[in-house]
Order: sequence, then structure tokens, then C-alpha cells
Amino acid sequence: MKRLLVATIVSLTLARGAYAGDLVRLVRFKISAGDLASGISAVEDFRLATGVDPEYLDAIGWLARGAELLHRNDVARRFVAELHREIPAETAALVVPYGAAMEVEGRLLASTEGRGAAIRYFENELSHANATSLQSRIRKNINLLSLEGQPAPSLDGGPTLGSLRGKPVLLFFWAAGCGDCKGQSTSLQRVWQKYKTRDLQMITATRLYGGPHDKPMSPDDERAEIATFWKETFPTMADVPTVISTETLVRYGVSATPTFALVDRKGIVRLYAPTRLSEADLSRAIDEVIADRP
Repeated sequence: MKRLLVATIVSLTLARGAYAGDLVRLVRFKISAGDLASGISAVEDFRLATGVDPEYLDAIGWLARGAELLHRNDVARRFVAELHREIPAETAALVVPYGAAMEVEGRLLASTEGRGAAIRYFENELSHANATSLQSRIRKNINLLSLEGQPAPSLDGGPTLGSLRGKPVLLFFWAAGCGDCKGQSTSLQRVWQKYKTRDLQMITATRLYGGPHDKPMSPDDERAEIATFWKETFPTMADVPTVISTETLVRYGVSATPTFALVDRKGIVRLYAPTRLSEADLSRAIDEVIADRP
């Protein structure tokens, strides 16, 4: 019955068009439910119907990530190997599945040979990555392995972290139009109102993305959109400065938004989280940093 349901959904996917993103959404749903087998079945049916195309390769990337998250390392390696065969070098059209293969391979390396080997692998890949999104993705994985406990990377533009030394600083990385950033807005505004009188400083950062592929935007138009999004989505945080810098977001590995970094009074990163955070988890981390006085 389960396979019949998956096959029916795939058939409907194909009827609506192979590039609509439905296969990836289905695979992500199955992974989130811990049902890797149904995701694999859907992708196999898709390939039989359409062959190998960008939608299929994106789905394989998600299967590789899901298998690694579910500790099915043998399955993850199989999908990584397939991605390497199909995408031997970085291309603009396939940068997402190409990056997925790299990400999973590095994480598998960390589990078998240790953090140092994984960091060396990611650093080597970063040295010849071209796309900003790929550079950010690789740096995110390096940061997950090594950034906490290290001095916070510098920011380009706006207030400097050096000028705030002696105070804890919360960094919030976001993008205009980001659904998860909107989802974070209510709790983050409460956190800011709670802690801004308790020595916490805050800096937000984003970058120019150029607008959607089908509707490119000029830098001035995008800056206006950024300002509007912030004003409408975070209305009680008008006093928080925003840095607009691609270099900063790459340095902090912002391939997903929101991303958080919490810096202590000595300028050391105490928390790095490339994901949404609950109000309780964020408050707990801030309380620890505020309480840690020299």
C-alpha cells in the first residue's frame, strides 16, 4: 500500500511537470518522517519515467543527506558516489546537488576519520569553489566542526566586533523573503526586548542575492526590499544595525537562513547555529554568556 501511494504521488508529479520541485518536496517529507525507503522508491520511479535531470539529482542529494542523518552511512555513500559520477565538476545549474555530495562526504569522513580530516577535506574543496552559495555551504560545514571556541570572524561594514569587546554579541544572519526568518521574528523580538537592557549587543547581517532568477533586481531595489522586509517583519528591532555583505555571510557559512552566532565578552564564538532556534534555547545560551564575566 505504501509503495502504491508513493507511485501515485510520483505519477501526479510527472503529470504536473518534472521541474516543479514536487519530487524534492516528497523526498524531504519522507526523510522528515524517517521513511527513507519510500523516498528512495519515489526517486527510482521518477528516474524510470524521466531519466536523470536536475530534479532527480536534487532529490538524490536530499537522499544522501537523509541517509547520513539517519545513520545509514552505506546508503549515503552510494548516493554520494552517484552524484560524483553524474556531476564531476561544479556547474551553475547543478550547484545544489554538487554541494550536497560534498557536504555528505565530509560528514561521513568526520564520522570515520575524525574532525581534522573532515576540516582538511572541506578546506581543500573551498579553495576551488566558485559559486557564492557553494562557498557558504562549505564554510558552514567547517564552522560546524570548528568555529565554537574560536575568535569570531570579522564583519565587513557596520559596527566592528572589536568595538564591542567586553559585551556579549548576538549575530543574526537573514535574507529578505526568507520564510524561516519570518518564523523566527516573534521569538527573536521577545529575546531582544528581554536582553537589550542586560548588556547584550546585537548585529544582523544579510547580502544582496540579485533577486529571483526570473526577476533580477538592481542593488538599489534590493536594498530597498531588505529595508522594507526588516521594518515589516521585525518592527521592534529598528535599533539593531544591519550589515549587508556577501563576504561576511560567506565567512559565517550562511548557506541557510536564519543562522545565529553568539559571541562572548572576549570575542569568542560560544554558539554557532545555522538553523532556527527556539526562544528557550536562545535564551539559555545568552544567559550563560551574560553570566560569564571576566
